[in-house]
Amino acid sequence: MRKLGEKYELDRADLLFLLVITGIGLAIRMTLRTITTVDWTTYWDPWITILREQGFRALSTDFYDYAPPFVYILWIISRLPVNPMTAYKGLCIAVDFVAALVMGKMVRETTGSRTKGICAYGVMLLAPTIWANSALWAQCDIIFMTFVLLCVYELLQDRPNLAMVFYGIAFAFKLQSLFIFPFLVILWVNKKIRFQHFLWIPVMYFLGILPAWMAGRPLLELINIYAAQGAQDVWSLSIKWPNIYQIIGNQFFLLEYAEAGTLLILGILMCVMFWMAQRRYRVSQEFMVQLALFFAILSPYFLPHMHERYGCLADVLAILYAFMNRRRFFVPVLQILLSFNSYMAYLSHLGADEPPVYYGVWAFLELGLLIVIGLDLYRYFTDPENQIRTRSVRTLEEWEENKYG
Repeated sequence: MRKLGEKYELDRADLLFLLVITGIGLAIRMTLRTITTVDWTTYWDPWITILREQGFRALSTDFYDYAPPFVYILWIISRLPVNPMTAYKGLCIAVDFVAALVMGKMVRETTGSRTKGICAYGVMLLAPTIWANSALWAQCDIIFMTFVLLCVYELLQDRPNLAMVFYGIAFAFKLQSLFIFPFLVILWVNKKIRFQHFLWIPVMYFLGILPAWMAGRPLLELINIYAAQGAQDVWSLSIKWPNIYQIIGNQFFLLEYAEAGTLLILGILMCVMFWMAQRRYRVSQEFMVQLALFFAILSPYFLPHMHERYGCLADVLAILYAFMNRRRFFVPVLQILLSFNSYMAYLSHLGADEPPVYYGVWAFLELGLLIVIGLDLYRYFTDPENQIRTRSVRTLEEWEENKYG
């Protein structure tokens, strides 16, 4: 990997490609920016209206069930003399390009290839689940995903303190950032992150809710806002996300399977983390990306009540993973295809029972991707070149060599 700050010269072909791909990415988003979805008319537009009429003091009420930092953005938009949807989508689109730049920088510095970095920037801009999330759907997932990318980037640069600041901001925006929390625990076990660095999570969350608390909303409500989110949308074990419940049936034993599924994923995560913690191995950059992607797929695969866009974090990490390991180019292709299929099932078939491709088919494909990445991790752990032997083991081997040899 090249050192941070080392310059890369761009030739005319590079600049032309960047200009054209940026124009295409922007054109796609401009084409979709006027589409009004049910989420906009049901949530964001009414919320902006309340904020426009009542001002900042509206934050003291419980009309919103999202984390307050997102609502602050809506409050700012309500003050602007422009069309609210244009301003909202414009912000999300701008963050799309920031995320693409971060992705390009990460790939360039981890692979040492300027060409790969430029291509990664283009792939991020053209990935359908990225532009559909922001420009079409008017969702804000790109905000928390950008901070997760920044967190991973800083970890790759061995700057855990700043990495956890970014992760804390991501958590302050979206609970789904917890999908990769076990990845951070594994890095802590391997002394890549210190315990005190995790304190940034509650610190950034508290700073995020502080203005709403000052506006008058009870602190306990703000602390429990993610718990309140989890109590909603419990009418299906899988809300159009292709996970295990699409295979076993997502409309049966809702309460029982939901509780069992939550305990199941906790048990799986504990077993996986315990197994990984018992081994000593070098922590490479590719390993860190593999591990983050593994947990980004594993968590929503077994958690109940997952929405159709909850694979978006895995979509982004899969792109990074493929550029670092070209043999796995099919991983982001399949991951984004199944994720986009879920998007379209919601956006264009709201009244239909099934999407164009049955969820169970995609659920098996997602399971296949999980197995592929899991096997990659297993091979990494068992590769002698990646293992670190402790002094006691080396001493024992030396004693046996002297004794028998």
